[in-house]
Amino acid sequence: MRGARAFVVLTIYLLLLTCFTSLIYYTYVTTTHRPGSGSDMANLGKIIFSSVVIIEIFMVTFITPAFTAGAISGERERKTYELLRTTLLSARKLVFGKLSSALTYMLLLVLAAVPLEGLAFVLGGVVAKELAVALLILMVTALTFAVIGLLFSSFLRATLSATVLSYIVALMLTVGLPVLMLISLALLDSFMYDFDPPVWIVEAGLIYLAFFIVGLSPVSAAVGTEIMLEQENSILYFWYDIDSVHRIPIPSSWIIYTVIYLVMAAILLLITMLRVRQQERR
Repeated sequence: MRGARAFVVLTIYLLLLTCFTSLIYYTYVTTTHRPGSGSDMANLGKIIFSSVVIIEIFMVTFITPAFTAGAISGERERKTYELLRTTLLSARKLVFGKLSSALTYMLLLVLAAVPLEGLAFVLGGVVAKELAVALLILMVTALTFAVIGLLFSSFLRATLSATVLSYIVALMLTVGLPVLMLISLALLDSFMYDFDPPVWIVEAGLIYLAFFIVGLSPVSAAVGTEIMLEQENSILYFWYDIDSVHRIPIPSSWIIYTVIYLVMAAILLLITMLRVRQQERR
């Protein structure tokens, strides 16, 4: 964080977001017959907001491990880890110190892009609660992938190996799970319509399973939240009618995602601290 890399990453990050936002605006205005109408501007604002948030999710997902995957293994490579462990710094304070350093920088990246998201408020089509949910998803994503990088850094001696494994996990969670979600939804649709309708409790379980899978990825969770807000006009939950008698409450995807990833981050953080403490006793 003290070197030039942090400033270079921040500059490139904002340049990419700015160029992409400008491209969306120019493309939409040139292809719309009434670019100045209120409805068109509201649609443009929503498109810009959604696009910026999705890009931020991908960038936060793949930038965060780069700052934590070498946090502990890098100390070993520089032959400073043993010296660090001779101090009064406990394993918990060491891990939290490395984590807080990375999260502080990621918070800077997230907040630096808020003015671009704020364009949606000027154009219309986006409300404050959408921005709040987007920021929450981004920060939970940053926290979880920072912990994943620390976990591999505590178990592996080489920073390169820790970084590669962190990126593999990040790719699986952001890209692999949405693909799994599409396959699962296709199978669920086949089961629901090609065979006799199941009893309502089985159908309810399958529906909850589908929404659980949607909440496993930051990308699908963000998209699912936006779809629910558009179709059901709710950002917390909605009621799904199974038949004329039974209906079930479905929580919004961001709630499922936040709970799952915070629990996962807490477990992985505990494992990381236990690993560092175990190495201290050797």
